[in-house]
Amino acid sequence: MKSWGVGRVGQNRPVLAVVLHSHLPWVMGCGRWPFGEEWVYEIALNCYMPLVRCFQSLARDGIPANVTVSITPVLGQQLASDAFKRGFVDYLEDRVRRVGDDRTAFLAEGRTELARLTFWMEDQVKLALSEFEAMGYDLPGAFAGLARAGAIELATSAATHGYLPLLRHSKSRRLQVRMGRIMFTEIFGVEPRGFWFPECAYRPGLEELVTDEGYDYTVLDAMAIQGGRAMSHYGESTRVEPSTGRPADRLYMCRDSRLVIFPRHPELCAQVWSKWTGYPGDFAYREFHKQNPRSGMRYHRVTDSAGDLNAKQPYDPATAKARAREHAAHFVAQVEAAAAKSHAQSPVFTAAFDTELYGHWWFEGPIFLEEVSRLMHQSANVELATCSQILADLGAGLASLERIEPLESSWGVNCDHSVWMNERTKPMWEKIWELEDVVNGSWVLTPFGPWPGDLWDLQGHVDEFLREFLLMMASDWEFLMYTGTAGDYPERRFEGHRRRCAEAYARLQRVLSDEDLPAYTYEPSELAEPVESPQSGREDSESTGNCE
Repeated sequence: MKSWGVGRVGQNRPVLAVVLHSHLPWVMGCGRWPFGEEWVYEIALNCYMPLVRCFQSLARDGIPANVTVSITPVLGQQLASDAFKRGFVDYLEDRVRRVGDDRTAFLAEGRTELARLTFWMEDQVKLALSEFEAMGYDLPGAFAGLARAGAIELATSAATHGYLPLLRHSKSRRLQVRMGRIMFTEIFGVEPRGFWFPECAYRPGLEELVTDEGYDYTVLDAMAIQGGRAMSHYGESTRVEPSTGRPADRLYMCRDSRLVIFPRHPELCAQVWSKWTGYPGDFAYREFHKQNPRSGMRYHRVTDSAGDLNAKQPYDPATAKARAREHAAHFVAQVEAAAAKSHAQSPVFTAAFDTELYGHWWFEGPIFLEEVSRLMHQSANVELATCSQILADLGAGLASLERIEPLESSWGVNCDHSVWMNERTKPMWEKIWELEDVVNGSWVLTPFGPWPGDLWDLQGHVDEFLREFLLMMASDWEFLMYTGTAGDYPERRFEGHRRRCAEAYARLQRVLSDEDLPAYTYEPSELAEPVESPQSGREDSESTGNCE
């Protein structure tokens, strides 16, 4: 059995690092369908549970997956909550009932091929339900167990995925990073070495912040390393920077810090996520965008490139599974070909993606990833390793890595900040900056202590303010406004958290003097109301109300 060996990287052993970044904003208790809790339930069913299954399958065969999985603290906290555990079981049991209803309807309509497919669908949901029960309803515990066993590595990010380059004060950025580490270690019991900048968004100086909190490495977009024309799967990019001539098949040190940069490899990543040439668009794969109007379940395949949802044909699980394995073999061959052409002494290829691509957007993604691990385990030409394994193998060689000045960048359109900062989102940022000034100007509003003994009675109000402040800063609200895919949900969520910040601050103002707290005047918004789910034909469209 092949295992990771010390010295391989230094002996010109090409290495692939697969990094998956897992994130969802806080949605528990903040609406159900189509915007709210159902997001995390559906992704847990189609993504997180299948990934745990594939990692455990590999481990049973003595093969470490050697995948680095970044999980944001806000996602981990949701998955660990009793509300999620109860809600996910209810959701799965409801899916079983819905599939049964679909079967009855398909038979009545004479659609026997779809009726047969419901038995496969029912088995998938029941398998997830039994596995969830077997893991003690503890998804974070399952990931942590895999990490402790050496099957995967866990990394993390900022507490609520705040967009760090656009925050005004270092105190706000430190609040996101430090509280994120505290939250993560409490949930997973694992000390993370890797930090994922939310949205892969970097600006010079952030490396000092994350290394101060004990992190050793991060992932940046290739644009930050190479310059040139930005690549984006969101659309045509117009940003062009002078080329640095640096290849993306090696590691770098970030400025004067000890933070190691794993650059995303543009060609290998595009092979997976590109909407023009990527694997998920294969005609055999399950079509994400066509859902049964009665149940919300997906029974059709991509079929063709025309985009007509009415023309989609029934899904064939066996054919799709075989195609995923073919694509895994093709991907490994692409990595081996890139390694053969590399001029690096110790090539490192970083393939980094949103975790939710694997299983949620691309249903067959976990099958693909498991097969990649198996094929890499057999390969004599390239190794699959976690980021920390690669750093450990380099050892003293880390000191010889080239120090660079990365470009300010993200993995959004144009690899800049325009997805999150634009004409529509600027009013959000002005409100964030206003509250940042309040936090920065107050010694009271800090979780880092030390606290005078007579102020412990205030801790509840401070905690409430800081919790809502962190949730308000989530990068998701600007992103959802940019995409326009969630109605006014992001604005309502943002304004709701801002309102609760103001309420907690008012309670503090009644207790403390003006010298302790800067002045703050809250101007209410008509959107600062409880989040409610828009009505639909679905039985589960009721609102869970107040997000509190």
